[in-house]
Amino acid sequence: MDHGDRRAAVLAAAVVGALLAPAGPASAGPASAAPEPGGDPVSLVVGVHAGVDPADPAARLSARPGVDVLASGQVGALAAATVEVPSGDAAEAAAALRRDPAVRYVVPDHRAGAAAVTANDPYRSLQWGLDRATVPGAWQYGTGSTAVTVAVLDTGVTATGDLAGALLPGWDFVNADADASDDSGHGTMVAGIIADRGDDGQGLAGVCWSCRILPVKVLGANGLGSYSDIAAGIVWAADQGAHVINLSLGGAWDSPLLREAASYAAGRGALLVAAAGNSGTTAAQYPAAIPGVLAVSASTVDDRRYAWANHGSAWVDLAAPGCAPATGPDGQLYEFCGTSAATPLVAGVAGLARASNPDVGPHDVAAALTDGAAPLSGGWVRAGRLDALRAVQALPAAVVTGAPTLTVTGPAPHRLVRGTITVTATAAAPGGISRVELLANGAHVGTDATPPYAVTLPTAGLPRQSSLTVLAYGADARVVALAVPVTVDNVAPAVALRGPGHLAHVRGTVAVPVSATDASGIARVELLVGRVVVATDHSAPFAPAWRSGRVNGPATLVVRAFDRAGNVRSVTRRVVVDNTAPTVRWRTAPDSRRAVRGTLRFTAAATDDRGVGRVELLVDGAVVATDRTAPYTFALRTAGRPRTFTVRLRAYDRAGNVRTSPAVRYRRG
Repeated sequence: MDHGDRRAAVLAAAVVGALLAPAGPASAGPASAAPEPGGDPVSLVVGVHAGVDPADPAARLSARPGVDVLASGQVGALAAATVEVPSGDAAEAAAALRRDPAVRYVVPDHRAGAAAVTANDPYRSLQWGLDRATVPGAWQYGTGSTAVTVAVLDTGVTATGDLAGALLPGWDFVNADADASDDSGHGTMVAGIIADRGDDGQGLAGVCWSCRILPVKVLGANGLGSYSDIAAGIVWAADQGAHVINLSLGGAWDSPLLREAASYAAGRGALLVAAAGNSGTTAAQYPAAIPGVLAVSASTVDDRRYAWANHGSAWVDLAAPGCAPATGPDGQLYEFCGTSAATPLVAGVAGLARASNPDVGPHDVAAALTDGAAPLSGGWVRAGRLDALRAVQALPAAVVTGAPTLTVTGPAPHRLVRGTITVTATAAAPGGISRVELLANGAHVGTDATPPYAVTLPTAGLPRQSSLTVLAYGADARVVALAVPVTVDNVAPAVALRGPGHLAHVRGTVAVPVSATDASGIARVELLVGRVVVATDHSAPFAPAWRSGRVNGPATLVVRAFDRAGNVRSVTRRVVVDNTAPTVRWRTAPDSRRAVRGTLRFTAAATDDRGVGRVELLVDGAVVATDRTAPYTFALRTAGRPRTFTVRLRAYDRAGNVRTSPAVRYRRG
């Protein structure tokens, strides 16, 4: 399967979103009607059901303690009223009004005109597609939310400056690792169209600039990927809680595997948006042609079809502007054309819709996108051209209850884990929580239906870079998910002793140099004698030392190396401890203090329980002869010696202990 887009520079494609909080306890919750910034009173627009007096909800809110209603009034002859409250009461007032059974919707009463939300990005003026698709009008309802995740299945995504802070930890199905960076460029450009951070004074403005991107690499650097990787990526993205899955890719063959993956993702609450392809034909492309997947073709600035854009009202749902400036992984600006560029426009608007009304599901969003589409002549797509403002306005009213809130209390994101761990969470919803579920890299692990929620997870066999997804299901079947990336380490460190040798004779302070390495890093190295820790070293090069004191005899040294995940490996070395010096004495020697000449003959006796290493003959403190084998004999020529000189014996045992004999003194005659 390939993406096959047309562009002025080589660059490639994939965008994904997920629910993940930053370091610390992860949390996510429902979006609420946000007050206008500043401390001035906030005006809310409250729509009511047919037959309800628009003044009734405001009256009930006014009677509520803790909320001060400053003013209210009906909006003309419409079934709606404005309710003005202090800015500090706005969140509580909006929540209370939404719980009122008579209320259809609650939205801010924006004071600006249709183009009030603008972006100061320097290349915003080049993004004609945003204007043609009325995206600035949709921005009046919000620019997205960090609680909304858009997943991009493509060649990976690289965090350019405009995507800073937008990316969640992703997964690479091509190379089977957690590095979902882009080695082509296509995916980065797709992600930028969706979520380039807007109004930040740099680059471009994405459609849903406050949404999160979940990168899922399913295409290689050549733009090709297997159906099995794409299907696995769809399932994984859905399990991570993606609300929208962007597929700027396509193949010519239908597949039950892709259909099953699309059905699975829809069941998880994800809307799939896919490119129709760039062959200029009516031949179906997949997964775009799968029922339930929004198929997107490409339109020009005057709402005509690009000649290369696939089309056909039997299977293509929408058209969207097909050329856009986009930032590549190298930070440079490129002209990006193709249905791969049109698809993320639709996916971004789907993200705006989910953010503006978190109560809606994927079917509601799909219906709003198609029902709100602007008509096109020629019948080359089923619904028409994307109209972001009408799509957001076409959403159904929010339901009374709110989405669940979820906090993962452990483990913290990016934590090192090993063995069997317990994943804990807190969750709440107005109607109650039916269950909390744990997934590990998309695979079901277990559920807990009773707070405090906790599911145990054996980490053996998990990839080193793994993603734990916690899902909280409300009693009304709505679900919120949080992904927590962790590093799994069940491998003990590699440890080797560089000394002393096996059965080596040691004495005094015994240094034990250790080589210890581990992918997660070494936390500490301990030295034990028997079962007692006698030394600890926390930094390389590791060389714990033992003060052996007056110990004598065989001893067992045990070195334990701990990695930062808590895995440990031990190595053992047997040594012989000898802190007792040998005995040494003269056996034969010329009488002391006599006059001597010629060659003097000496013999020595030296003993040690663990063996004598050597015996030295010293004249006036300098070694003049050494013997390593008993009986220890020495010959000393007197010629050239001082007129008087002193002779001693010095004996070493195998451990290095030393003893010196009494001195004998001579006068050269």
